[in-house]
Amino acid sequence: MKFAKSTHQAANYLRKAVPLMVKYNIPPNPLNYALWYTYVSQEVPELNQRLDKALETYGTCPGIVSEQMFREHIIDEELETADEFEAGLLRTVDVLNQQAVDTAQHTEDYSEILTSSLEAFDDNNNNEPLEGIIRQLAASTQAVSETTRAFQHQLDAAQTEIEALRTELKKSRQDAHIDPLTGLFNRRVFDSELEQFSQGGNSQRMSLIMIDVDHFKRFNDTYGHLMGDKVLQYVGKLLRENCRQPVLPVRFGGEEFAVLAPGYNIAAAVDLAEALRSKIEAIRIRQRRTGDVISSVTASFGISQLQPGQSPVELIEAADNAMYKAKENGRNRVECG
Repeated sequence: MKFAKSTHQAANYLRKAVPLMVKYNIPPNPLNYALWYTYVSQEVPELNQRLDKALETYGTCPGIVSEQMFREHIIDEELETADEFEAGLLRTVDVLNQQAVDTAQHTEDYSEILTSSLEAFDDNNNNEPLEGIIRQLAASTQAVSETTRAFQHQLDAAQTEIEALRTELKKSRQDAHIDPLTGLFNRRVFDSELEQFSQGGNSQRMSLIMIDVDHFKRFNDTYGHLMGDKVLQYVGKLLRENCRQPVLPVRFGGEEFAVLAPGYNIAAAVDLAEALRSKIEAIRIRQRRTGDVISSVTASFGISQLQPGQSPVELIEAADNAMYKAKENGRNRVECG
């Protein structure tokens, strides 16, 4: 992404971008500055189209959506370059590693040749000065071989460390936002997105669905925690597959999930919750040890819609209360708060 070439042009873009960010309640962070700077420059038409669609859908631009657009339209080239650099570094280490292996092998072969020649010479034993020279060469060759092998071990260790760092880097990129068990976004993402919506005055644009797996503790006690984790993974997979953008499913904590539904009124949120409820009820998990099919997985749903002036805590409490009402009324049902 290439930015404005002159100070005057850059300042002009900034004067246009800031009021738009204020109007649509966009957090003033560097990522969003770059995103809206690019938007007003109109240099990336696809970005403008996607931002316009987000504003129409949400009344703002959620942080997750902003981050995705930033990566795809502004720093995509830089990310590709970084990935290529990382791959190139690993290729270089691989080449050095192979070269060290070859060198060690060649040196050992040379040492064996000299040793064999020395043994043959010992049989004749007719040239003491020459024998001394050969012995010295053999000793030197052995030392070189040992040094090379030590270097090989160092390269092996370095390569292992680089691989571990690469794995850790990839993992850390996900850990900040992703729940490792279910693959859903985590509570941190939920809080950030909900905070942005609650500050934007978009009360008619979002509903919250809280979901709690019924009798989960009893399920864990009966079938074990590994089977309990399996249930949570199935529910997470189901939510990922059935909650399409702009809907955002997250693991709220424990056996509880949450779904942020921008653009959904209560009626639309109820339809979505009922669809999810019936799919969860249809989950069938077979015990590997006994072959028995577990068919008692259900969940209770509570729904609330963001109201004018309502805080995130109040919205969550309203949805939570509705969810507990669903449990009191028999579980495996949807209630509104």
